[in-house]
Amino acid sequence: MPEPVQFKRNVSLFMAVMIGIGAMMGPGVFALPSIVAADAGPLGIIAYLFMGLLTLFTALSYSELGAAIPIAGGGYSFVSRSLPDPVAFLTGWFFWIGNTLACSLYVVIFALTVRDYLIPDVSIILIVVATTLVFTASNLRGQAEALKMITLMNIVELIVLIGLGVLGAFHVEPTNLEPFAPMGWGPLIPTMGLIYISYVGFDLITVAAEEIVDPARNIPRAILITLGVGIVIYVLVLFVMMGVVNYADLAETDTPFIFVADILFGGWGRTAGIIATIMASLSAFSVTLGASSRVLYALGRDGHFPGVFSRLHRRFKTPHIALFACAGLVTVFGATGIVNLLASASSFGYLVAIGIVNYAVIALHRKMPNLRRPFKVMLFPVTPVLGIISCWFFVPMLDPQSLVLGAGLAAVGGVLYFVMPANRNLVQRLPEFARTIKIRLRIWRKPHMQVLIIGGGNQGMNIADRLIKQDEYRMMFRSSEYKVTFVEKDETRCNELERRYSVPIFHGDGTKLEILDQVEPGKMDVAIAATNHDERNTIMALQAQRLGIPRVIAIARDPDYVELLKSRGVVCISAPYATAAMVENHLDRPNVADLFEFESGVASLVDMRVPLDAHVVGKKISDIDIPEQCVVAAVIRDQEFVVPRGETIVRGGDEIVFVGPVDSVQAVHGVFSRTPTK
Repeated sequence: MPEPVQFKRNVSLFMAVMIGIGAMMGPGVFALPSIVAADAGPLGIIAYLFMGLLTLFTALSYSELGAAIPIAGGGYSFVSRSLPDPVAFLTGWFFWIGNTLACSLYVVIFALTVRDYLIPDVSIILIVVATTLVFTASNLRGQAEALKMITLMNIVELIVLIGLGVLGAFHVEPTNLEPFAPMGWGPLIPTMGLIYISYVGFDLITVAAEEIVDPARNIPRAILITLGVGIVIYVLVLFVMMGVVNYADLAETDTPFIFVADILFGGWGRTAGIIATIMASLSAFSVTLGASSRVLYALGRDGHFPGVFSRLHRRFKTPHIALFACAGLVTVFGATGIVNLLASASSFGYLVAIGIVNYAVIALHRKMPNLRRPFKVMLFPVTPVLGIISCWFFVPMLDPQSLVLGAGLAAVGGVLYFVMPANRNLVQRLPEFARTIKIRLRIWRKPHMQVLIIGGGNQGMNIADRLIKQDEYRMMFRSSEYKVTFVEKDETRCNELERRYSVPIFHGDGTKLEILDQVEPGKMDVAIAATNHDERNTIMALQAQRLGIPRVIAIARDPDYVELLKSRGVVCISAPYATAAMVENHLDRPNVADLFEFESGVASLVDMRVPLDAHVVGKKISDIDIPEQCVVAAVIRDQEFVVPRGETIVRGGDEIVFVGPVDSVQAVHGVFSRTPTK
C-alpha cells in the first residue's frame, strides 16, 4: 500500500511572517483610508490603533490553537476538533468563501490599477485570467515556492509604506488634524468595524500550519510579529495621510495612498505608490489563494466536501485539485463584476467565523484538558471571551446588505452540508433533535421545588438519587426540578452525604424544632421524613407541619402511625421496597397518586430498572409470572417509549412501569429484579 502523501515542512519563521504580512498589508491600507476620512476624519487614526489592540485577543487565541493543533485548515480545523460538526462546517464554509471572494477582489483591484495607471483600455478579464494562471502555477509548487515571489513583493511594499510613513512624518501639518473628531466620537466604533478585516491576515498563517517548520514555536511568533508590524505601519501611514492633506480632500480620491505619495514626492512618489499598490494586491492575492485551497482541502479531508479535494500532488505535496477549484471560482467571480457585492458579505462570514474560533479555545480546554499547549493565552478564559466580543460586537455594525448576503451564504452552506452523504443521517435525526430541544425548553421552564429530606440513611439517599436524577425520561414528566436539602443526625452519614451530593446538609436531630428551623422552612416546598423508625418519622413530619412547610410526606409501616399521620394531612407511604418511586409519584403526579390511594387503598404507580442479568431478560412479558392485579403499564428503553404487549421481550436495562396494589407490585418487583445469584 503506498504511503500517504503529506505536506512538506519547509516554511520558516520569516516566511510565515511573510504570509501574514502579505495577507494583512493588502489593498486595505491603500484604499480604505479615503472611506475612513469621509466617515471619521483624523479620528480614524485612533480607530486603527484601538482595532489593532483589540485584535490582540484573537491573535493570542490563534497562537494557542495554532501551536497546539498545527494542521492545515486554520480556524476551521481548530473548530472541527472542539465543536459539533455543523458548527465546524459553517466555520470552514465562511472562511473558504470569504477567502475566495477576497482573493477575487484583490485580483480585480490589481487589474483596475494596471488599466488606470499603466495600460489603458486593457481587458480586465484578460488580466484576471492571466494573473490567476500565474499564481496558481506558483502555489501549485508549494508555499515555499510561492513565498519567494510573495516575499519579494512584500519587501517592495514595506519599503514604500515605511518610506512614506517616515519621510512623510516631516511634512505633517498640525492644522490638517484639526478638528481631530470633526464628526464627533460617534463614528469611532463603526469605523473600527469597517477596518477589522484589515487586521486578521495573521489567521492565514495557521492555514499553512502543516508546512511551517517547528510550528509550536514559529506559529505564535509569526502571528504576534505580523500583528505588531501591522499596527505600527497602519497607524503611522494613516497619521501621515491625514496630516499631509485635509481629510475632506483625502475622502474625494479612490486611490488615497497614490494621491498622498504624489503630493509628497511628485512623480517618483506617484510611481512608488502605484508599484506598492500592485505589489500589495498580488501578494494578498497569492497568499489568499493558497489559504483558500487549504481550507477547501480540510473540508474535503473531513468529509464535508467530496474527498477528491483532499488529495495532494505527489510531486509538489500541495492540494492541487482544491487549488484548481479555487482558481476557477476566483476567475469566475473576478470576471463577472459581482465581487464587490459578495465581498461585503464575506465580512459577515469572517466576523462570525473568527468569533467561533475564539470560543474554540474555551471548548478545547474543556474537551481536551490534557492537550499539550506550547503557547497558552494569558488570563484564560478572559482573553478568548474578549476575542469573541471583539468580533461579534461589530456584526450589527455591518450594512444591512452585508447581513442579508451573509445570512444567504449561511443558508447555502447549510444546504451543502446536508447534501453530503456523510451528513444525510442528520436529516433523519432532526425529529429527535427537535424533541430534545423541546424537552430542554421544558426543563428550562420548570420551577425549582425545594425538598427537605429528614434522614440521610438508605431511604433518604434512594429518594435523593431518584429526585436529583436528570435523565430526559424523568425530566419530561416532572412538574418541577428538585433542589434537595438534608437533615441527618449521624455525623458519619453526613460525611457520606457530603461526598455523594453537592447539596446543603444540616447535622442535627430532625425531631428538634431548633434544627428544622435552621433550614429556612419558609422556603421549603415539601418535607420528607425518611428514617427507618416510624416514631421518629411521625414526630419529624408533625414538626415540619408545625413550621408551615406546605407538603409533608412520611415513611411509616405501623398502622397506628399511618392513621395518625393521615388524620393530620400528612401523605403516608408504607411500601418500603418502592419508597423512592412512590415519593416521586406523590411529588410529580399527586392527583394520580391520591386517586390510586382513594380507589384501592394501597395501589401504587412504580417503576424499576431491570438488572442486566435478571431471570426475565430475554423473556416475553406473556411468559413471565405477573400477578393478575398488577399491570405492566410502560417500558422505557433507550429513552424511547415502548408499548408493552404480550410479545414484548424484556431486555436488561429496561425501565418497567407497574401499576397495582402494593402487595402485587411488591411481588412483580421481586420477579423482575431476581438474578441467578439471588
